[in-house]
Amino acid sequence: HISPESSIMSGQRSSQVRVGVRVRPLASKEIQQGGKASLVINPPSSISIASQNTFTYDAVFDSQTSQDDLYNSVSSSLLDSFVDGYNATILAYGQTGSGKTYTMGSEA
Repeated sequence: HISPESSIMSGQRSSQVRVGVRVRPLASKEIQQGGKASLVINPPSSISIASQNTFTYDAVFDSQTSQDDLYNSVSSSLLDSFVDGYNATILAYGQTGSGKTYTMGSEA
């Protein structure tokens, strides 16, 4: 869980690409089938998979991160920069069912 104060954008206006990862909770079907989480979140910026491989990003958001906290950490400063005339893009990428639509703020 990342607080708004630790924004991955931190108010900088540069042409850098920053990568944040949001880990979704297990779906009810996955739980019913006995699925277990295989990721370990190491705040604020890394994920371990099956305790063997660790990957580091600019920010990592666990499944308990609220939409508001995610927005405040990622989108808020981008929106401010956009209003000031800078380009800004937020892209959700991942396999089908990985939570992209939910993360981008839609329940569709």
